Amino acid sequence: MGRPSNRDERYGQVMEAFVRCVARMGLDGATLSTIAKEAGLTRPLIRHHLGNRDEMIVALQDYVLDQFNSAANELVAALPDTEPAHALVNYLFSDPSDSSPDLVLAFAALTARASEDAGLRANCRASILGFEAQVAEVLQRNYPEASQINTQEAAHGIVALYFNTASLAALEMPAEWVNRSKAMAVSLCENLADPA
Repeated sequence: MGRPSNRDERYGQVMEAFVRCVARMGLDGATLSTIAKEAGLTRPLIRHHLGNRDEMIVALQDYVLDQFNSAANELVAALPDTEPAHALVNYLFSDPSDSSPDLVLAFAALTARASEDAGLRANCRASILGFEAQVAEVLQRNYPEASQINTQEAAHGIVALYFNTASLAALEMPAEWVNRSKAMAVSLCENLADPA
């Protein structure tokens, strides 16, 4: 009987190191050598898991979008039945250390590269639009009297505020600044309750 495989564990270790490198150095700075150093593994082992440069970008895309989509699905599934919109806003604009700024920055690096890669562009766009649709569904559930258009606009605003706030978390913005973003998101929700 052979040794148990640690491939999945190693792959996770490699991808987490890759995400950290991209967040700090961008896609071009995240070389096999820098990823190996960050992961504490050898360059050939990193190459084994990530392949060539094009395969590395695909692996990063798959990993980041899967992490983002999984987190969004788990968040929406965990929302309470009463006042789910407020719970959603509270979570999205809670302590930025609860979310992964590195993952957000890696997502930003992928979106920057998307201008030259139609498949990447489509996948990133689908992920964002899917999250926005989930937020709109939560808002519609919380405010059933609101029009679908108003709900979609509010969801768009909340998602835009979230990504702006999350992408700047590494700057350690003042709490008042983050609280203003949260207040704007709450206001978008409250306008759904009283559209007049």
